[in-house]
Amino acid sequence: MALLTGRKQLFFWLPVALVAVTLVIAIFVQVRRLPSTRRAPYIVGDPEKGAALFYGDKQCGICHSVGGSGGRTAPELSGSRPGTPAMGWLATALWNHGPYMWRQIRGESKPYPELNSQEMADILAFLYQASSIDRPGDARVGQEVFNDKGCSRCHSVGGIGGKAAPELSAVATGGDSNAWCRAMLNHAGSMMAPIASTLGQWPRFSGNEMNDLIAYVSARRFRAANTTPDVRGDAQQGWSVFQSRCIQCHAVRGRGGSVGPELGPEEDLPLTMAQFSSVMWNHAPAMLRAAGERGNPPTQFQGQELADLLAFLASLRYFEPAGSALVGRRVFAERGCATCHGQMAEGTNLGPGLKAEGDAYTTVTFVTALWRHGPRMNQRAEELGTPWPTLEANDIGDLVSFLNTPASPK
Repeated sequence: MALLTGRKQLFFWLPVALVAVTLVIAIFVQVRRLPSTRRAPYIVGDPEKGAALFYGDKQCGICHSVGGSGGRTAPELSGSRPGTPAMGWLATALWNHGPYMWRQIRGESKPYPELNSQEMADILAFLYQASSIDRPGDARVGQEVFNDKGCSRCHSVGGIGGKAAPELSAVATGGDSNAWCRAMLNHAGSMMAPIASTLGQWPRFSGNEMNDLIAYVSARRFRAANTTPDVRGDAQQGWSVFQSRCIQCHAVRGRGGSVGPELGPEEDLPLTMAQFSSVMWNHAPAMLRAAGERGNPPTQFQGQELADLLAFLASLRYFEPAGSALVGRRVFAERGCATCHGQMAEGTNLGPGLKAEGDAYTTVTFVTALWRHGPRMNQRAEELGTPWPTLEANDIGDLVSFLNTPASPK
């Protein structure tokens, strides 16, 4: 499948503040908050296994598509930028759209897809990976970008344009945004003087302009219409790239240089390679000047290093959302959960108690429980005339914290 790579554990290694900087958290870690007498095992999501479930046994792909592959009766799931926290965003997106999905499943008399916690972690990992897939650009618009930004003054595409700089139609064969970003950044230093003399200022990209430009320069050599190139990214390798290429100027969670901006999870960096290319290109003059002032040569990226770097930076935003049990109690009441389950989630005649017993909730196990019992809860809400509670991304950490507090003694 073009969307997936042969490498396991595509994302997510985090530097941990309380241990050596080389320690990073496993990809797609779901931290389990257990009583102090237990160690918290990790639930690691594998996006490849998630894709196999999505298109296979769980039949999500019958209705949904990812990167154009799948059904058309429900929303396309790739290229949607997750909010922060990413796990909370994914959980609430699944929950808030549950009633619609459950009605569709009932209406078509389809078997309800049961998911255990590991399967849920794998599917969430796959859906997060889908957010890093570049949407296809518009080659016609890309030609306008190519001309408006002044690229055609020096470069040509398919023989059309300037002759002072290399022909570009072979750079991003098949829409390979990783190859395009690497070529742009590696040659940025040599382009500064010609751009200054011909254009007078450094061209900047915004919105979908880079996607459109890539579509234009690769249109004549595109492998197949509406396909997504197999761009790999390994977060662990990306952490190594960051340390060798970036950490002298940039920091993550306070560890690293201060010449450039902090690149931790608070920084709103794009997840897709084309958008990442725009950010890197727009800041190239400043980065080159800083490198020159420090006596360092311009940074050169090889092979998949940029894809790995982007995977690492994206991993910093995929974390178990922190929360407050006190805020969670208020959210539990405000969202209407307490109506059926009691003010302290102790249970009523309308719904069972929800406090964790034994293993505590994580986002994954919480969402798994919601998915498992959601159809019955939705049916019961309809019988009682109770509106379906809509959750926000930040609610998840608070609710999990609240449900993990010990139940009051009876």
